[in-house]
Amino acid sequence: MTLGRTIRYHWLKFKRLQGDPRKLAWGMALGVFIGITPTVPFHTILALTLAPLLRISMVTTYLGIWVMNPLTMGPLYWAAYKVGKHLLSQSRPVIPEVLDFQARLQILWHNGLALQLGGLILALPPAILSYFLTLWVVQRYRRRKARKIARVPRLSQTPSAPTGPEA
Repeated sequence: MTLGRTIRYHWLKFKRLQGDPRKLAWGMALGVFIGITPTVPFHTILALTLAPLLRISMVTTYLGIWVMNPLTMGPLYWAAYKVGKHLLSQSRPVIPEVLDFQARLQILWHNGLALQLGGLILALPPAILSYFLTLWVVQRYRRRKARKIARVPRLSQTPSAPTGPEA
């Protein structure tokens, strides 16, 4: 399946979702938030655990985590690390002079903390934006669909009086 067909498939799947538009939008926002945070091995587990607990759409939450993919992972993680490093004001050298086990754990702790903090900070704006964008798209799609259905002439529920030879 090509990329274009995959995107179209997911778009159609998204448009056909049932439920409260706000719950669908909250699901997308949570998915995008989880997707941007640097928790790659746990994205799906977090999404499918938190969505039912918060009573929001599991499908849109799952769709939202796909904002993180092999193409976006590198730049997002790099930006998250830089933001976290700046916020923590880490001015110490990345590699210490003596590289023993304790020093390696310190490096892992400080760099991991910077990555997580930066990821949380970077995840907030896209999550908020995805909430409002998803809410707008769902409401707009449903209004258009309702207008289209209203334009279609309906058949009468009561049978009309017979005309012709049977009358």
